Amino acid sequence: MALPRAVALVAVGIGLALGAIHLRAPINLAQAASSHRAGPPHVQPVTQTQSICPGPEALGVQGLPDASAQTVSVAAVGAPPAALPSGFVTSPGAGSLTLSGLPSGGVWAAPATAGGHVIVGQISDARSALVSAAGSMAPGAVATQWSWTRKGDNRGLVTTACVAATASSWLIAGGAAPGRLEHLVLANPGHNAVTVDLAVFGTKGRINSRDALGLVVPAQTRTVVLLNAIAGSDPSPAVHVSARGGKVAAYLNDTWLDGVVPRGGDDVAPVAAPAREQVIAGVPIGGRAILRVAVPGDSEAVVQSRVLTTSGPTPLAADGVTRVAGGSTRDIDLSSLPAGAYAVQVIADVPVLAAAMVERRRSALSSSDLAWSMATAPIRSLAGMALPVSGVKGLAARLDLAATRSPASVRVTTVAAGGQVSTTEVGIGADSVSTVTLEGASSVWVTPATGTVRAAVLTSAADTAGQLLSVTPLTDLTLVTTPSPLRQIRD
Repeated sequence: MALPRAVALVAVGIGLALGAIHLRAPINLAQAASSHRAGPPHVQPVTQTQSICPGPEALGVQGLPDASAQTVSVAAVGAPPAALPSGFVTSPGAGSLTLSGLPSGGVWAAPATAGGHVIVGQISDARSALVSAAGSMAPGAVATQWSWTRKGDNRGLVTTACVAATASSWLIAGGAAPGRLEHLVLANPGHNAVTVDLAVFGTKGRINSRDALGLVVPAQTRTVVLLNAIAGSDPSPAVHVSARGGKVAAYLNDTWLDGVVPRGGDDVAPVAAPAREQVIAGVPIGGRAILRVAVPGDSEAVVQSRVLTTSGPTPLAADGVTRVAGGSTRDIDLSSLPAGAYAVQVIADVPVLAAAMVERRRSALSSSDLAWSMATAPIRSLAGMALPVSGVKGLAARLDLAATRSPASVRVTTVAAGGQVSTTEVGIGADSVSTVTLEGASSVWVTPATGTVRAAVLTSAADTAGQLLSVTPLTDLTLVTTPSPLRQIRD
């Protein structure tokens, strides 16, 4: 049955099971999660979470008519009990997981009521999707947006994690080649309009533009702007999104049409905040690839970079050192590395940002695809992803894990389309990477046990023109909250 405003969604139950493998968790939340302990305030399981998916990125650009139709898919899922940290106790009751629209359009599907159940749907108009989890479904709920365009100018595979709104976010993607466009999607789930300012950085420093200031995102809707109109011809843009009067979820969609040759595209969610160390998991090099470093501060950065492999670390240059001017960006070529699974580690003397882009292209005249992977913070409690491969013939997925400083181990939990839950312990060597094939899985979850770990999921497909791919970094999920104490006010 067709639903209003070109939205069609169904709920697909995929069952539950309890995991058999039990590892030491980084924190025991059994007592902390209890809501009946007397005394001072203590941490409790979160009971409300929201994440936003960008929706069709090229539709609804301010001041421009929609050039063509576009459809994207959304999958949302709650964490199965087997994936939750050891000793974690959720709130009593079934909870719920629902999808709705920004702009609002009602609830799109019957809500899921237990971890492991997936809600799947499609959007083909200019709106974002709001994923709301409540009660026992709130801890560990995740959502993914994806699209697979098999032919035409927009050929490519795109995935992105749906994220919570925030007052500040950093995005890295795009370039200045002819036919390359960057759509910046700003979604506001709040009840008041939000004003957004953009700070755009490039190879020659900050790019000043009046068009970057005072962007208004109305309540419970979204705004799409072309970053190209602000960044101009800079080949290596990075953007800081600052919201006033509320919060927004920000995404950057990078697409490239080289004349009549489709060169692919990808979505990026916010990268890790500026820091002296950045680690990018999931960098599947197999041709042209670059590392982009941005320095948001005024001081020059002395950057040391290296790649992490299945057999250990390798410097990117003779000394692995690159200098990047303050307030600017720089791309570092990775194309000479042999094909394989990598992570990238960046260490600098001042806070920096980092992301990596890889391409797949058979020849100089053939179609291609590109994928961006973002630096992320380590996984401390739980990370997960609803996979687009379930029930879609031709798509494959792989989990990439990266450990820094010391060996690490994680519990990897997968849920199959039929509801079967599998749990495996995976070890990663110090300053190394490991990969796990996700054949037949509809969702994947990473629970850390020892060491410092980051993770990403590589989704790929193949056609007569070559390989298509997209990388989705996994980020740490908020499982608990500290309630604010209530004070009685006396007259």
